[in-house]
Amino acid sequence: MQNTNRLQSSNKVLVIGGGLGGIRTALDLAEAEKDVILVDKAPAIGGLMTQLDRTFPTNNCDLCTLAPHLSEGSRQKHIELLSLTSVTDVKGEKGNFTVSLKTAPRYINLDKCTACGACYKAFPECVTFTPGLDHRAPTCMRYPQSTPQAYAVDLAKCSDVEALMKVCPTGAIVPDDLGRNQEVKCGAIVFSPGAALFDPSHLDYLAYATNPDVVTALEYERILSASGPTMGKLTRPSNGEQPKKIAWIQCIGSRGLQKGSGEYCSSACCMFALKEAMVTRERFGDDIETTIFYMDMRTFGKDYELYLQRAVNEFGVRLVHSRPHSILQPEGETKLKLSYTNDGSTQQHDEDFDMVVLSTGFKVADDVKVLAGKMGIDLHSDGFPKTEGFNAHATSVPGIYVCGTFEAPKDIPETMVQASAAACLASGDVASVKVEEDTEDLFPAEREVTGEEPKVGVFICDCGENIGSTVNVETLVEDALKLSNVAVAKAVGHGCSRESMAIIKSAIEEEGINRVVIGGCSPRTHQEKFQDLLKSAGLNKYLLEIANIREQATWVHSGDPAKATAKACELIRMATAAAVKAQPLADYTLPMNKDVLVVGGGVTGMTTALELADKGSKVYLAEKTKELGGVANKLKKTLEGANVQEFVADLVAKTKAHENIEVITSALIVDHIGMPGMFKTGMQVGRQMFYRQIEHGVTIMATGAKPNRPKAYMLDECDKVVTQIEIQNLIEEQPDVVKGWDNVVMIQCVGSRIPDNPNCSRICCQNAVKNSLRILELNPNARIFVLYRDMRTYGRQEEYYRKARAKGVMFVRYDLDNTPQVDAVDGLVDVTYHDPILGMKVTVSADCLCLSTGLIADHDSNEELAMTFKLPRTVDGYFLEDHVKLRPVDLPVPGFFVAGTAHSPKTIRESVTQARAAASRAQTMLARDVINLGARVARVDKKKCATCLVCVRACPFDIPFINADRYSEIDPAKCHGCGACVSECPAKAIQLMEFEDDRILAKLEELFEKVEA
Repeated sequence: MQNTNRLQSSNKVLVIGGGLGGIRTALDLAEAEKDVILVDKAPAIGGLMTQLDRTFPTNNCDLCTLAPHLSEGSRQKHIELLSLTSVTDVKGEKGNFTVSLKTAPRYINLDKCTACGACYKAFPECVTFTPGLDHRAPTCMRYPQSTPQAYAVDLAKCSDVEALMKVCPTGAIVPDDLGRNQEVKCGAIVFSPGAALFDPSHLDYLAYATNPDVVTALEYERILSASGPTMGKLTRPSNGEQPKKIAWIQCIGSRGLQKGSGEYCSSACCMFALKEAMVTRERFGDDIETTIFYMDMRTFGKDYELYLQRAVNEFGVRLVHSRPHSILQPEGETKLKLSYTNDGSTQQHDEDFDMVVLSTGFKVADDVKVLAGKMGIDLHSDGFPKTEGFNAHATSVPGIYVCGTFEAPKDIPETMVQASAAACLASGDVASVKVEEDTEDLFPAEREVTGEEPKVGVFICDCGENIGSTVNVETLVEDALKLSNVAVAKAVGHGCSRESMAIIKSAIEEEGINRVVIGGCSPRTHQEKFQDLLKSAGLNKYLLEIANIREQATWVHSGDPAKATAKACELIRMATAAAVKAQPLADYTLPMNKDVLVVGGGVTGMTTALELADKGSKVYLAEKTKELGGVANKLKKTLEGANVQEFVADLVAKTKAHENIEVITSALIVDHIGMPGMFKTGMQVGRQMFYRQIEHGVTIMATGAKPNRPKAYMLDECDKVVTQIEIQNLIEEQPDVVKGWDNVVMIQCVGSRIPDNPNCSRICCQNAVKNSLRILELNPNARIFVLYRDMRTYGRQEEYYRKARAKGVMFVRYDLDNTPQVDAVDGLVDVTYHDPILGMKVTVSADCLCLSTGLIADHDSNEELAMTFKLPRTVDGYFLEDHVKLRPVDLPVPGFFVAGTAHSPKTIRESVTQARAAASRAQTMLARDVINLGARVARVDKKKCATCLVCVRACPFDIPFINADRYSEIDPAKCHGCGACVSECPAKAIQLMEFEDDRILAKLEELFEKVEA
């Protein structure tokens, strides 16, 4: 092995693990001007996400574009990417760690490899793509957006090394590669190795090891994938026929049900099964029947309950509340016989299926446990790390932080939030390293195209199942070639992949193209990426038009390929017509205001304020009430036993004492103007309601939620009926009353998962378990009945649910068609419910009826703030994030971020995590010295201006004014690009750049010409 010199600087963050958590952490740190070393033992970055085609509720291809960002633009100046690299030892302490790394030989020269695929094509019989296995045999690239964009070779699996070398046109294969050992120094470590999947091979009753038609969820994902073993055709592995009935069995490897499984809930499996069942129904309709066998449907995330309802009501996914106990295939038959009992009944049902999918949960890999031990991290018995009560990221070793599925099982949005939060903590341990931007190094000089005849290149993505499965891409290419001014039209596969972008760049340079049209995904997620591509080819980035044929054609017309293809053709024709009229534009820049406004003074708001203030920003913390703390002021202890009051009191003291935080209580937001980096927000403060305006660069929405108090089950009519918040106060403040109770009944989902409030309130089940256990501590003889629809004690909360059951708490399931009945009788509350095991009605005379009412958005307050700040909300009143998975704390309005229960219901620990994530995302803006305003501003032609004042009156931001030369002037530094003045100007003297009249009219003329024809 070759040894490199030891890196001397400790002013770096080492990120271990190249899955989504590691990628998001590295990107946040790099954009906040921190130096990062990202290591992963795989040949390419991406983790488990590289094996998924779709995620719920949006498509995965957007997520796969994260990895290439690691080596693009200015980020490459801050990120050192080391693939095929393992950590062998960690020494030192916070601020000065020394880490030993071992990089395995790739046998590929990265400087020479062009990712042409010649080596891959020459050895197709040696290459497989099996989930959970290393498919490098002998050469592979993990996926089209692979980072680094190069193949890797496993010489041990290659029988003819010389033939492999000869097939490479660039001579990139290096059989004598020795790899290397090195030591690096860093100030902080983020440990994000991801999770392994439970292997059900040893469970004979599930027949996974013996029957090819029993597959895991990830294997089923690969079968559905266009890049999978059957090229997206859904067939039974045993005989190649299309299945007619498919079953999913939940909780395989989770909740302690099988040998070797974890006692925790893996959190993501229910949504994963719903997604796969919905995709199957979407593609095959009534041809395939889908059934999910479940114990509890744990759709507890934001809008996940609505997703569950869609699966059942729109897609016809069948749900069966059951734990199947065996999968058999009788001799001579092709069907799988699944045996189960239903809803507490003792009667056995046998049902035939063509395929069975096992929803396997997460576990910590053995090598990860070994590495965690070397790092000194304290672990639970199942291998997950022990972290502080309110801090999900800090391990037992100062300076080492965790995130993602290694911290605990979770889904993608939670992973992304935790990754940003870990970046926030790690960034506090190292100093920023300013890198002077050298545009000439990043991009070539811009080519002058003014005066040239428009020469358009049209590039169309097939994007796997997203586009190519619905529209005929070749038809789109042929249609584009017929358009005037089109010099090149090509299908480019996954257009956002490096390989495809290299094809586009080559075509631009070789054909002299001076306008580009992309037929693919939404410009909202992909425009910046393609604009960088144009800049790298020497073109002005505004000579680009994107025809959104994914969202606007294939997704909305997935059931009608002919209509989708026709519409896609029209969109591409319109985009081409607009591209012909496009002209080079210049961006405007302004200084960045690094002050911050945090709206909301609860736990989330205070945490965000402290994190940003510690990093040097001046923070204005605006709270509408007289005191800080929010709903947490009413809480006593968490499920794990942490003291909430001590935590809140400490937060309040630190917030009020911090020199960079100004606390403004009794503050009512009344107006807001400006742009990202230069906001002005007005508020009325105090009893006198005096007006005050502050200037700031970013805004954090941490307004929280409020306890729900629905009119149900005699709440506020009978003093024996209380909420979970009230019963915890009784437990702590009046223990003698609790000791006198004989029967306690708790009813779950009161005011949640109903038409008026359709989503799950997330916190209710764990509150019921917490208060049940606390009651039994005081009164071991109490009989506690928890009436539930689904117990959603996700993640590590499952162990407390199991503990409550072991202590005798009776959990009885009910549904909306048979809800409990409540009556006040002789000073007690009679609760009547249907017991599914007894098959009869049961009445309990309860000393206390406790309702799990959860949280709801503060509709009135949120509506006013949404109108003031121009922010969107969900149907149940929470603020709507920009992208559920890519940007779960970013709001659609640039410069705005959301955290805590303003986003959706969550625990205090989760709110703290999201607070830090919002601080991290805000820091990616605050680290900049200037704001790029883009070119989308209104421009006045002074020769046409009639000084009529129409624009002055029309602008909602009061930007236009009549200057000394007697024509309207619009300051580009203040213009919001809304276009109101453009539409109102009677003299057509104002144009909105990027949306000039001739470009819009060209689109319309192209469309109407087609319609008339």
